Amino acid sequence: MLLLAALLGSGLVLFEPIAMRLPDAVLLEWRHANAIAHGLLAGWSLLLLGAVLARHVVPMWQTNRVRWSGVALAAVWAVLALSGQFAQYGSDGRTRDFIVAAHGWLGCALLVPVALHLLRRRHQPEIVP
Repeated sequence: MLLLAALLGSGLVLFEPIAMRLPDAVLLEWRHANAIAHGLLAGWSLLLLGAVLARHVVPMWQTNRVRWSGVALAAVWAVLALSGQFAQYGSDGRTRDFIVAAHGWLGCALLVPVALHLLRRRHQPEIVP
C-alpha cells in the first residue's frame, strides 16, 4: 500500500490540475526528480502487480469473492501502465497531451476501485489473503 500511495502522490504532483496550484519554486525544483521517481515507482508497481496476481488473485478467484472490484482494479492498473508507457514513449504533440491527461484522471479514478475492493473485502468473512 505504501508503494501505491507513493506512486499516486508522485503522480499527483505531475498532474496539471494539481501542479498548477503548487508554488513555482516547488515545480521548478522538484518536477523532474518527481517524474523520475514516478517512473521508477511505476516499474516497481508492475512487479507488485505480478506478485499480487500470483499470490492473491488466483486463490481469491477460486473463492468467487470480490471478483468485480478485483477485476476493475486490475483493469484500471493495466490501462494506467499502458497509458504511462504510451505517453512516455509512443506519442507526440496533441496525442501525448491527451494521453497524459487521461492517465492523470485515470490515476485519480484508481482510488475508487481500490476503496471498493478494500471495503468489500472487509465485509466478507474468512477471506484468503
